[in-house]
Amino acid sequence: MSSANRFDGKVVIVTGSSAGIGRASILRFGKEGASVVVHGQSKEKLESVKQDLLKAGVPESRILVIAGSLEDESVHDRLIDETIKKFGRLDILINNAAIPGKPGIDSNSMEGYDAIMNINVRVVYRLCQLATPHLEKTKGSIVNITSDLSERPMPRTMPYSISKAALNHLTRNFARLLAEKGIRVNAVGAGLTETDFITRMGMPKEVIDHIMTDVIKTIPLQRASNADEQAEMIVNIASPTNTYMIHL
Repeated sequence: MSSANRFDGKVVIVTGSSAGIGRASILRFGKEGASVVVHGQSKEKLESVKQDLLKAGVPESRILVIAGSLEDESVHDRLIDETIKKFGRLDILINNAAIPGKPGIDSNSMEGYDAIMNINVRVVYRLCQLATPHLEKTKGSIVNITSDLSERPMPRTMPYSISKAALNHLTRNFARLLAEKGIRVNAVGAGLTETDFITRMGMPKEVIDHIMTDVIKTIPLQRASNADEQAEMIVNIASPTNTYMIHL
């Protein structure tokens, strides 16, 4: 099986795939033969991703777009139900969507904590549960996108670091639980990546620049990654040719 067609006949959901790492990932999956489910909240960004997929040669019959906030459980249900209705199967779930906080809310407040933990942990838990019966049929794969911040404190937005630490252990538990069903579960700990995600934390530009400079000094390659580099790792881990890797 060549890398060009390793996802032929496979169906992939990527949450938060209208921008950043999610967008780069969904484009790679589509180019390599998968039917793709694109998710996000901005209809403009979703349409842009769809047009990029079409330009890359992915036919409209292999594209499903789901718009909506993951704060709404009915969106979780639609992601799974409409995928099965259109494509008849599910092979890969990429839990990429996450929030660093909510505009106008102190991330370290209880309101901020609840909002972050809901999207970054609870939603992932529920989507894994909803997807499991379908992934069992296809001996599929789940990849959760976590962060190196799970291992370091982040005083300006403590719940984000906490949520990613929780997501790591969530992944370990689902990996152990679902291995007997033939479902692989892994996590990709995305390091510092050049996307607009960090700007959504609402920090002043000078603070962001300072953080970028300080963190880059700790990276052996002395630079941040880009979304395509993270997508390459995600796609390779999710690949049906990768038959033995689970996160424990």
